[in-house]
Amino acid sequence: MSFIEMYSGDILDTVSIGKIASDFNESMGDYIKVQILGEGSDMILGTVYSNRLLLRFSDIQDDSYYLGPYHYHPENPDMGFCTGKEHNNSSISNLLPVTIGNYNSEPLNSQSVYKRQFDIFRDDSGEIYIKPNEIFKLFQLLNAKYRVRIYFLRNIKSTLGKFLNSNKNNLIENGNFFAGLEATQTGDLDKSTGRNNFILKSNPGESNFILEQDGIKNNIYDMMITGIYPNSYYIFSCWVAWNIDFSGNLSIVSFNDASRGLESGIIPTDTMTDSISSYTDNVTDDSKSGLEHRPSRILDKKVVDNLIWYKLFYKVNTNSKADSGSVRVKLGTFIENQSINPFGRRYFTDLRFEKIKNFDSGLSNYIEQIGNEFRDIDAGVPSRPDVLTKRGSSK
Repeated sequence: MSFIEMYSGDILDTVSIGKIASDFNESMGDYIKVQILGEGSDMILGTVYSNRLLLRFSDIQDDSYYLGPYHYHPENPDMGFCTGKEHNNSSISNLLPVTIGNYNSEPLNSQSVYKRQFDIFRDDSGEIYIKPNEIFKLFQLLNAKYRVRIYFLRNIKSTLGKFLNSNKNNLIENGNFFAGLEATQTGDLDKSTGRNNFILKSNPGESNFILEQDGIKNNIYDMMITGIYPNSYYIFSCWVAWNIDFSGNLSIVSFNDASRGLESGIIPTDTMTDSISSYTDNVTDDSKSGLEHRPSRILDKKVVDNLIWYKLFYKVNTNSKADSGSVRVKLGTFIENQSINPFGRRYFTDLRFEKIKNFDSGLSNYIEQIGNEFRDIDAGVPSRPDVLTKRGSSK
């Protein structure tokens, strides 16, 4: 445990917690727990949380607040918020959340904005700070010296909920190869050809596993995706990387109607799609080669353990003949595009196959949405589990 000693009474007006928005993101479930202890004792005098509501008793009109655990009964709103993590015979009902702006406004009105047990502030540089003296006032502490212990925590349910929400429309149910398993229930390594291994490797996806290929000859990972409709528009996207020994073509995927073959119902190309991926404009960068020669094909780019990963996408639309309800997706390259170097490796993760409205506004909305997800993830670097203790005197 690291700590800083401070003895000035004024220093606790504001205390920087040593974090900025890039490594503390409340939308990713990050929050702060603050404990107040006596100067020479480990007895905890009070605990508050930045993600919990500030509540008061309905029959007390002064500045006395309830700061303990609480719960709510959605099946019986008349009970309101109640004391305790779970209801029992001693629970007190009808705790009122403190509203911002109008203390007497209807507490459960949908227009109300509620106070948290304490606020987190940000200065012009983005550095985060809190005001311990405001916390002391909640507990109505006497003038004395106290220790303030600050924990940086993350609610894993928030992270899980964000992941589930971002994949709610994904027809590939295990595109991150969790537990080293197939991407879909209909995926079949026996029908695939060449090197297709699920391996543990650091990557920008959501799990520790990725798909590894070598690109030699017909190196294909074959899977079937169900839930496909005729006359519809889809986007396939994935993270992909190649090591420095890979000497094959950079094409990564092909599609065909699972029952009728390539020519029947799937139309996977248009004027802004080539063998490598789709792109959003015809702008090229002659100073760069390979994927980066056409920048708009790259949704995102990350370097993980000295390996460059690219987020690429591919437009796929179906015509009226695509009535089988499924499409076969083949990750990899055919023999004419193979890698010659046996030490070459190609890697995949975060496979997505998602239906959109169209390739005009629907495509731009999809790219904006997925870009927001990347920004949330980038801003949500897990907080260190360190505990920072600061000492000072209350006013």
